[in-house]
Amino acid sequence: MRWRPLLWAMPVATGLAWVLASPLAAAESVTALIQDDARVQQAVESSRERFLAGQQFDRLDVTVLLATPSGLWLRGSVGGDRPWYPASCVKLGYAIAATHWCAARGTAPDCLDASVRPMLQDSDNVATGMVVDAISGVTNGPVEGADFGAWLARRLYTEDLLQSHGLLGGQRLVNKTYPTNSGEMPRELENLALEKHGRNSMTADGSALLMLALVTGEFGAGATDYLRTRLRRPLISPNSAMGGGFPEGTVFESKIGSAYDTLAEIVHAGLPDGRRIIIAAYSNGRDPEGPDEQDPTSLAGFAALLLEQLNASQAVSNRPNDD
Repeated sequence: MRWRPLLWAMPVATGLAWVLASPLAAAESVTALIQDDARVQQAVESSRERFLAGQQFDRLDVTVLLATPSGLWLRGSVGGDRPWYPASCVKLGYAIAATHWCAARGTAPDCLDASVRPMLQDSDNVATGMVVDAISGVTNGPVEGADFGAWLARRLYTEDLLQSHGLLGGQRLVNKTYPTNSGEMPRELENLALEKHGRNSMTADGSALLMLALVTGEFGAGATDYLRTRLRRPLISPNSAMGGGFPEGTVFESKIGSAYDTLAEIVHAGLPDGRRIIIAAYSNGRDPEGPDEQDPTSLAGFAALLLEQLNASQAVSNRPNDD
């Protein structure tokens, strides 16, 4: 069965729609690559159950896409349509929007690299604020005397872009990550946007689809090459939750999210045996009462179990028929 995301019908906000692509053709080009698969589903369910049995936290929503030689991506998911506060995972969407903003002006995909690079590599919040200001063309300011509707329409640049590619669903990607270039906490127009439009929200399904769209060239080959370079990191890193669960020799590209009780990561990995996998995982594995700096690597155990289950499943599927 071909997989289709649940919520394509969110209205596109006015403002910058003139630079956006045809939604139906673009959405079909990505989702047509995905096929639900019983073995991948079983691997996701089994590894998730085993992993959570040994944890102090109890929520883990995961979507996995496993590439095949034919170009299809086999899907398994648990809780993939449930919304999460994504923390810094939202920066993947802003980075894609930044390359689109550059292309719309006839410049190279890396024209905002001075901010995009630290936003992705170091998860820098101030740099993120600079990106959001640049692509929307508006900055924070007093509510009094402002045309809030027009201001918000421009701040929806990233959402409009993803909607036009069939990638938004019910997600929200509009607010900065704080503290940022406009203050320690949301205030003035940015605070009103938070109140009126809602906090950022992503799903494991939507996150996996977004990464798939990026790595398969939905936003252009230049954007793919540039952003994959910026997302690449060592397996063991303070900016990765799952990297430690992958074998040496893996080409690992990811964006972590860690704030409040959210510990999440969106991963695209090239395994040493040539397989490619996308994992989007959202958990309540961060202690909201703990220090700002916490060990982010607790999801590595899940990744290791998942790869173990997928390897076992592949071994069974490759076993000769005794008949």
